Amino acid sequence: MKLTDKLRSENLQSDIVIIGGGAAGLTSAAAAAEAGIKNIIILEKSAHPGGNGALVGGTFATESPAQKRLGIKVSSDEVFKAVMAYNKGWTDAKMVRNYINKSGDIIRWLEGKGLNFRNVMEFGPTGLSPQVFHMFGYRSAGFIGKKVIETLVNSCQDRGVQLFCETTATKILTDGNGKVTGVLVSEKGKGISISAKGVIIAAGGFAGSQDLLSRYFPAHEDVYTTSVSQNTGDGLRMAEEAGAFIENHFTLVTYGPHCYQKSESPGTLASGHTLTLLFRRPDAILVNQEGERFIGEHLYGIGSPLAANALSRQSGRIGYVLLDAALMQEIIRKREVLTGLDKDEGDNGAWLDYLDENFQRDTVDGRAKISDSWDEIAGWMGVKPETLKNTIDQYNIFCAKGYDADFLKDKEYLRPLRMPPYYAVRGYQGFDTTLGGIKINYRMEVISKKDSPINGLYAAGDNAGGWASVTYDYTYPGWASGFAYYSGFTAGQNAAKYVLQ
Repeated sequence: MKLTDKLRSENLQSDIVIIGGGAAGLTSAAAAAEAGIKNIIILEKSAHPGGNGALVGGTFATESPAQKRLGIKVSSDEVFKAVMAYNKGWTDAKMVRNYINKSGDIIRWLEGKGLNFRNVMEFGPTGLSPQVFHMFGYRSAGFIGKKVIETLVNSCQDRGVQLFCETTATKILTDGNGKVTGVLVSEKGKGISISAKGVIIAAGGFAGSQDLLSRYFPAHEDVYTTSVSQNTGDGLRMAEEAGAFIENHFTLVTYGPHCYQKSESPGTLASGHTLTLLFRRPDAILVNQEGERFIGEHLYGIGSPLAANALSRQSGRIGYVLLDAALMQEIIRKREVLTGLDKDEGDNGAWLDYLDENFQRDTVDGRAKISDSWDEIAGWMGVKPETLKNTIDQYNIFCAKGYDADFLKDKEYLRPLRMPPYYAVRGYQGFDTTLGGIKINYRMEVISKKDSPINGLYAAGDNAGGWASVTYDYTYPGWASGFAYYSGFTAGQNAAKYVLQ
């Protein structure tokens, strides 16, 4: 249904208007409806609901029903202490505490709508990392996002929530005291005012805005992103115009090096994606566009943000993983799956059966190179042969001594590269989305520039601030999607209380 279709029969009024029909927006609508609100409107600027929420691979939770069914024990208390230590105090402790404590209840709420989380995996070293990433099955069977969105849409429609697509919110309306009174929208160039007692901003991040990326992340304005294009920071702009405090504390959810071309989507285990798993091997070496190592490869292991941050500082945000025949043979022979992420994405090591075949295919595509000569590898990379040779020679000396003087890579991962043919894979920087911006409290109320809540205004999901570290922590994968569900649920409940009071 389009907004203009509704206007033909009645004036548009609402108890709660939700800006954005993604994971946070749909969750907030469902929660508000379950709390007793009868007149709820969701405004979605694109042709279909979902946004980045439809692309979600899995979601974070602790002490969930799924974990209990699988015999997995992850303490909410221990996770909270670790997360706050990682965040260095930059996040809202009460918000993070409540999020973690309620995350298991959110899984229970979703399962109550017919969803079934049958796989809870870890991203890091198997048996050493927390199993918190909730999925319906193995990753090869598909991501959870689309199904969750479909379930939430059905739940909203069953309770009479009105969802208007291709309808863009342009302004949050307030009275003389700053209290929310409604939303101004545009549908096919027509400006329409909707009165409302409460407004929830769930408009996503700004990965689709070159201006905001240039402002906050100037090194990444031309970097490949998996985010939907409609996320252009509308929520931040409207919140600021309504008097909200915008925190200069954003997160760019980076990854890489990944063996994707910029035109590709990393949703399946295509050959390029399979070769990406080599970048997570701590026993290989990683070099930049100049042919020099730039980080200890053991730190990259799980797709670590440490390596992604380091790659952000390299020329062109390009990295190469290098191996020799001996290492390739050892990897294939041992079928050693080092991390939970490799186990799941690599189909429990099955990718190794096709590693040589995929390597051969990707040399044709230009993503990889096989040669008996490091000079030829250097030529393919576009680096000085003498520089790459010096890098390899120095690394081999470190391996012989059992001591990495440059980056202190663990001795067990020091493997010399001496046996031809040699292998190289080119990888690129990328990012999923941006997080943060609108200052909120633990009730999801938007905070004004005067440090007080703006009556009737709430924010949830990626455009809300105070819950994510500057560097996204993959130790607890699904942190962003989990917060989208939790913050949407909390915003919906609290907005409902405000409207019904």
